[in-house]
Amino acid sequence: MGVETGVRAGGPGRGWTWAAGGACLAALATAALRAAAGAGPSYTAGFAPAWVAAVAAGIGAAVAVLGDRVRGGRVVAAVWSAVGWSTVALLVWATSGVLFDAFRVAAVLGVPGMPPVVDWSGALARAAAGLSAVLLAAVMVRRRRERLAGLAGCPECGRSVPVPGRRRWLGHLAAALAVPYPALKLYWAAGGQMAASSMGRPEGFPVGEVVCFGAAAVLALALVQRWGRVLPRWLLTAGGCVAAGALVSMGVLAGFGTAAQVLGVVSGPARWSHNGWLVALVYGSWLALGVSLAVLTAGYRRRTVPTGCARCAP
Repeated sequence: MGVETGVRAGGPGRGWTWAAGGACLAALATAALRAAAGAGPSYTAGFAPAWVAAVAAGIGAAVAVLGDRVRGGRVVAAVWSAVGWSTVALLVWATSGVLFDAFRVAAVLGVPGMPPVVDWSGALARAAAGLSAVLLAAVMVRRRRERLAGLAGCPECGRSVPVPGRRRWLGHLAAALAVPYPALKLYWAAGGQMAASSMGRPEGFPVGEVVCFGAAAVLALALVQRWGRVLPRWLLTAGGCVAAGALVSMGVLAGFGTAAQVLGVVSGPARWSHNGWLVALVYGSWLALGVSLAVLTAGYRRRTVPTGCARCAP
């Protein structure tokens, strides 16, 4: 049996490869424009510096385009994979804050909420970095599947038998990770002072936080519990993807951003003094929750397709 047209043995389809490489070059260009624009609005304090996106995009373009040509054993493949996924992580950090951009663009269009002030060059750079991260991650995943296909697995999903669905413990962990942030907001709403000075304590009952993170906890459990099967498959899959993407983006912004502020890489209010460490820990739960939901959603999708994928279906 031959390899499908447009897919090289040991590498993904050339379309994915060039799309990822092109997106990374676009991210590099927009990062340069952002750096040339100077300091952005105050809401961008704590966001990743423009050079992070530029460096990651340059490396990402090389990983995407040259990865198919790398030859070697498992060690070389492992090193190349580590470089690729580290680059994806940096691109995700460079993307963080794009949700704030979206809310502010909505405000410019007349939707009430945040102030109608947008860092346009930064928003473009963050969007380009996000697209690059998604496409580069897709290339990395497809390369892994092609390597596994050489071990008699399916060329599309990289396995010959369905993966058992033993993710319940992760579902319960994800549900627990949905608790810290709304709990902190409830504590502040009740008049608590700890860590309030680090972020600015909001006023009123945190309805949005309780509802959103409560829904995330229910989603995490639905992905692993039997009662979740009564819900449409597309609903859980789409919900998991959207929630994971939003949480990872904001979690990376909080985690990397706080670390960068503490180390003096970027300016911002976060400091280990004044209970800033607690804020970092709570917002770090966003990242852990997002990663957990991503893993749970991928596992749910694989479990609910009995033969693994359309290609290896009988």
